[in-house]
Amino acid sequence: MVENEMSCLLQIRSIRDEMSANEKKLADFILTNSALLRDYSSQQLASAVGVSQSSVVKFCQKLGFKGYPDIKMAVSEAIAKNSSVNGDRSTKRFVNAALDEVSDKLLKNKLEAVTATIELNNEDSFISSIDAIKSASRILIVGSGSSNFVAKHFAVGLIQAGKVAFSSSDSTYQSQFLKTLAENDVLILLSSNGGLNLSDAILKDCRARDVKIIRIGKYSSNTNYHMSDIYLSTISKNESEDPFGVAKRAAQQHVVDILLALSS
Repeated sequence: MVENEMSCLLQIRSIRDEMSANEKKLADFILTNSALLRDYSSQQLASAVGVSQSSVVKFCQKLGFKGYPDIKMAVSEAIAKNSSVNGDRSTKRFVNAALDEVSDKLLKNKLEAVTATIELNNEDSFISSIDAIKSASRILIVGSGSSNFVAKHFAVGLIQAGKVAFSSSDSTYQSQFLKTLAENDVLILLSSNGGLNLSDAILKDCRARDVKIIRIGKYSSNTNYHMSDIYLSTISKNESEDPFGVAKRAAQQHVVDILLALSS
């Protein structure tokens, strides 16, 4: 087994560029979803990433583990050490108390938001979103506010997977790309606070052209919500608890990463 639990995730990050395509998929999924790995069996992990179960076993062995249970335990123990507020100070990453406290609080908020978000959504919504993305010829992703960063990451990931995708906060470019969307194409709306940059008229026009509308964000009962074909909710804390929107972005980014992992 890999010496020192800390080196498990660190080793994955350090040798990622040397990995095969399937190994990189597994590495990225584990690094992004390390806190949730304890709930995955080796078969579920293989299915989520899109590789064979034997690839999971070989990946674990390449890192020096006997099998999947060993690496899952190592990842869980590494997370517990890094996120425990009341643990031994010698296990902390930072010696500086203020820095360590902030790091722990941010990590805790992220994990809570991601876990709550996954529990909130049903599996059918994820599957429908993935099927729509796979079937689309063109995909426009519109993010409002801080979700612009997540939207651009989403578009880049889809482009790397061979899809025609576009994201821009410029309304002129958005309008031009919207005009090219046709039946079975996809419009993805990302919002962390319920607000959107597109008008009802634009959404109605998209629906008239049979464009699939997927919304990812905080639940809202406004007309934009009811005009979406698929809705994936994300949990967000009050502004006073999450002043920089860290938990919001973490929850939304996790949903996007799941869609990317299964849509490529």
